[in-house]
Amino acid sequence: MIRKLVNYIIKNNFDYKPSKKKKDNTIKSQRQLKVGEELRHLISNALHRETFYDQILEDNNITITEVDVSSDLKNAKVYVMPLGGKQKLEVIESLNKVKNHIKKLISSGITLRQIPKINFIIDNSFEYAKHIDQILHKIKN
Repeated sequence: MIRKLVNYIIKNNFDYKPSKKKKDNTIKSQRQLKVGEELRHLISNALHRETFYDQILEDNNITITEVDVSSDLKNAKVYVMPLGGKQKLEVIESLNKVKNHIKKLISSGITLRQIPKINFIIDNSFEYAKHIDQILHKIKN
């Protein structure tokens, strides 16, 4: 199966490049993973329970797929995806406008010396997985 996939990729000049979601491939410490998961839960609860007086955020259900925390725990990339993939850019703009308010809301729920700076980014892993699935389906048939 893998040999077929490699041959198919070479034969069809496979050069699909996912859009600019670059994850840091270094090994994460247990502390980074723990803080990232805790931030994911807190941000998710804040988005679900709080009112931000932003129509785009009120109309869209937003999934937080991952929070990638830097090694010094000062920066956090929050990967999000609106339900159905609609209005991606508008949702990211709205989230980045209210990120300081979200930071204030989550500060009471986590015990850190410094709450990480939050940056919201679109998660393209679903589109990439769909593309890989289509390639595998073509090979299977």
